[in-house]
Amino acid sequence: LGLCAVISLGGTAAAGTIDFNFEESTPVGSWQEREQTMTDEDGKQIVTVMRISYLGEEEREGEPYVWTEMEMNSFKVKKKGRKPQGDPVYIKILMKKSVLEGDIANALGNFNDMATEVIMQAGDSQPMRIKGAGSMMGGMTKAIGLKVSYTLTKDGAESMTVPAGTFECDRYRGQGSSSAKVVFKKIKVESTSSQWISSEVPFGIVKIVSDDMVNGDPQHSETVLIGFGLSGATSKITGEPMDMPAMPKLFGG
Repeated sequence: LGLCAVISLGGTAAAGTIDFNFEESTPVGSWQEREQTMTDEDGKQIVTVMRISYLGEEEREGEPYVWTEMEMNSFKVKKKGRKPQGDPVYIKILMKKSVLEGDIANALGNFNDMATEVIMQAGDSQPMRIKGAGSMMGGMTKAIGLKVSYTLTKDGAESMTVPAGTFECDRYRGQGSSSAKVVFKKIKVESTSSQWISSEVPFGIVKIVSDDMVNGDPQHSETVLIGFGLSGATSKITGEPMDMPAMPKLFGG
C-alpha cells in the first residue's frame, strides 16, 4: 500500500456507522466482486477489479475471528482497451468478527488497527505473513502524522442498479479530510462520498462514489458491484507463507 492509500484508508474511519447485519447477509463461502474506476484531473483512468471472499472462522482466546481475502487486479484504460498493471495481489486478513458486524465498510477499507494477521502475495511470488499487522499499520500512521476527520450519515433508502443487478439499498453520505507528512512532503486528501449498502448481497457494498482533492488536484472514483455469490469462495494464496521479520523501531511499534 502506498502513502496515498494509507491516507485514504484512514479516511474511512468515520463518525457514524453503517447499519448492516453481517451474520445474516454474509455466510462462510460467500463473495462479491466489484470494479473501481478512478479518474484523475487529466481524464486518465485506472480500473481495479476487487474480489472479496469470506473464507472461514476460527476462535482465538475465546473470541470469534474471521478470515477474509481480497484479490485485486489493476488496469490502465487505453484507447485500445485495458492494459494490465502488474501481477494480481492477494491479501488475506484475520480480524475480529465483531469488527465486521459493527461497521462493514470501515472494516473492509481500513484494517489499520483491526487486522490480527495479514498474508500477502503478488502473483506467483512467495506469500508473506505479517503478525500483529494492525499494530504495525497503526505505528505507520502515527509515524507519518496521519490526521483524520470524517463524518458518515444515513441519507434514506434508494433502489440502485449496477452490473450485478438491482438492489434495495440504504444510502450514506460521507465527508471529511485526512493529511500526513513523509520526509518534507505533506499530502492532504479532502473527500466527499456516497455509499449504497444492501442486505441482499454479501458484504453489503453495492456502489460507492467519491470525489477527492489530493493536494488540490481533483480525483473521481466510482465503484460498482459486478458479481456475487453465497458459496464457492476459496483462497487464491498458494505456498507456505514466510513470516515477515518484526520491525518494532521502524514505525513506532
